[in-house]
Amino acid sequence: MRPVFSRRSQRPNSLSQTSSQDTCGRILILAFDVVGLATTHSSKALVGNVSSIDDPLVHRFRQAGLVLLGKTNVPEFCSSMTTSDLNGICRNPWDLDRTPGGSSGGAAAAAAAGLCSAAHGGDGAGSIRIPAAFCGLVGLKPTRGLIAYGPEIGPAYFGTSVPGALTHSVRDAASMLDVMVGIGQPDPAWSPRVVDSFGAASMQHPDRLRIAISVTPPFGTVETECAEVALGIGQVFEGLGHHVESATPRWDVIMKAALGPMEVPGASRLVGPDRYDLVEPRNRPMIERLAALTVAEHAQWVELARRCSAEFLTFWEDYDVLVSPTAGMVAPSVGWAPWDQTPEEQAASYASFPSFAQPFNVSGQPALSLPLGWSETGLPIGVQLAGRRLDEVTLLRLAGQLESAMPWSTRHPQFALP
Repeated sequence: MRPVFSRRSQRPNSLSQTSSQDTCGRILILAFDVVGLATTHSSKALVGNVSSIDDPLVHRFRQAGLVLLGKTNVPEFCSSMTTSDLNGICRNPWDLDRTPGGSSGGAAAAAAAGLCSAAHGGDGAGSIRIPAAFCGLVGLKPTRGLIAYGPEIGPAYFGTSVPGALTHSVRDAASMLDVMVGIGQPDPAWSPRVVDSFGAASMQHPDRLRIAISVTPPFGTVETECAEVALGIGQVFEGLGHHVESATPRWDVIMKAALGPMEVPGASRLVGPDRYDLVEPRNRPMIERLAALTVAEHAQWVELARRCSAEFLTFWEDYDVLVSPTAGMVAPSVGWAPWDQTPEEQAASYASFPSFAQPFNVSGQPALSLPLGWSETGLPIGVQLAGRRLDEVTLLRLAGQLESAMPWSTRHPQFALP
């Protein structure tokens, strides 16, 4: 399958224009294995770890005709904002003194700066949507399990991370989802395919929806500018004919499970105890906890996550979509969460971070961030849409409707390719 991508501007970082002879979109790969390239997870413990095979998702990218440019910077083991002892500081093209977020910060910075048309990322606790919000991009996290390859391929254990996309337009994000899900591929469909093409669905406006707006975060304090942008989007939706109410889901319910291991065995699968001294100090306790986790303890967390999700999801019986800020703050300084923090310092930083993204990794729902606002200093502000499981179509249609009403394609970072 060759994806059909949009062209929303004449800048070279747009994806290919639909024509009788489709050209290839360009893409950056984040942390997945690409044959012949190193997969270090930005850790000194994995320097020289060159892959001999392509990840199954990379295979789908190649089959779709996408040109793979390379890999981008992440924090060590995707644990924070994008700085690492191995690869240094990744900077935001909108302001070089600010972070692009994490963990897909390198992918977001590259896309925002015009190095590529689209970027692949992994989202385990907002790792696509937060960089998208900080860098003025569309960031899509699909439903957990939507992108699948069959029973012989994939993670052995329940986790919260899923692959997704960072793009310049809603249609490009939808077209990337077509490729990642494998629509049009000859392989058997292991995941539910509810439409022939997400890209085509994203071009259709939705019927009247029941939309909830919330600026109350799971933790931390939302910055005034971010709250005002999200509330303003509620007014836009009302003007478009949707029913809008102020309502907040039970963050306390879902966040009970957010304190669990999230990904098992995670980094402990990659680094043995004899190499812990090469791991950044902030991440050593995490690896040690994961290595010591028993099967029984993991099973208990999985059951907790399922129970909390079932209760949390009842909110979407009354509403089709929840609208909120994505990050609740504009991109902070590159020194906000540096790689050489102690574990205690890192925990304190994130305790104050008003992220609306992480709950949907635990519940497994689809969510995407859209660049719908700008701070007084010109920094992007992301707004998140979160929907029911396997209802990407509604989110993409609603996002496409917003893009038509509030286009963002003419705004570009100062530090970007011409």
